[in-house]
Amino acid sequence: MDSQVMSVAERRAVRSTYRSLRLGVVALIALLVSAVVTEATRAGCWLDSLSAYYWTGAHDAVVGALCAVGALLVAYTGTDDVEDALLDAAGFLAFVVALTPTERGTGCPVAAAAEVPAALADARTGLSALVLVGLLVAGARAAAALRAGRTGTAVLARVGVLLVVVVPAVGLLVAPDLVVAGAHAVAAVLLFVAVVGVVVLRAFAARAVSSRWAIAYSLLGAAMLLTLAAVVALHAAVPTWAQAVLVLETALVGLFAGYWVLQTVELWGVDVPRTPRARLTTSEPAEGRPAVPR
Repeated sequence: MDSQVMSVAERRAVRSTYRSLRLGVVALIALLVSAVVTEATRAGCWLDSLSAYYWTGAHDAVVGALCAVGALLVAYTGTDDVEDALLDAAGFLAFVVALTPTERGTGCPVAAAAEVPAALADARTGLSALVLVGLLVAGARAAAALRAGRTGTAVLARVGVLLVVVVPAVGLLVAPDLVVAGAHAVAAVLLFVAVVGVVVLRAFAARAVSSRWAIAYSLLGAAMLLTLAAVVALHAAVPTWAQAVLVLETALVGLFAGYWVLQTVELWGVDVPRTPRARLTTSEPAEGRPAVPR
């Protein structure tokens, strides 16, 4: 009897932890957006990108939120190996975006931007520490996948994440100034690519569970791709539109937050991924073992 009660308590604790991880991502995105809006309201103008707010009074909230989101994405376990790898890559890239500042943005008078110590512009220390830890984590997970005899897809996904960390690590050894100068822009683009990949992948996976969820995720994925295309086209047609990048980033962040909320609703009462071979809930633990929410 005690073991049965303990099993239920453990399942409840694990499920609650996963829910907190998911809700934490949404809360941190709200923190990031709120800090940017507050700073823009105080300054009376908008900079040309979210990243440009690194150099303003929103600095701490922007860096802290991005780092925290990165940590949560790495900690969260996806519903399959590829999604999990994309989330890990997105998490690492979010750290890179946070720790490697872009240039001061345009759109506001220089006087409106708060002064940040010059040392914060040199990202070599933070980026070096990040790639060292990233190599340890990604290497350990890739080795664990190999040792556990996981499928080829799982191993390739883990190797892919490892490469995302290895490339900047090698770059810091060979051409550190070049890496520091370009890391932010490259990481930001790859971060959005990974995020869109997660949404599209979930749209395909959801077809085996519910056409309703599949349609919802497909619409979100399409909206992300269309937003990217529309803003790029408008920016090309109207090159004087200084806030094109800001609009694009805000729209994609908002759409990803919408996806994350939607998936949280879908998986709120589910203990394991709902795939064709596993549609279990808390009332149907697999083979007598506590089910684990994904």
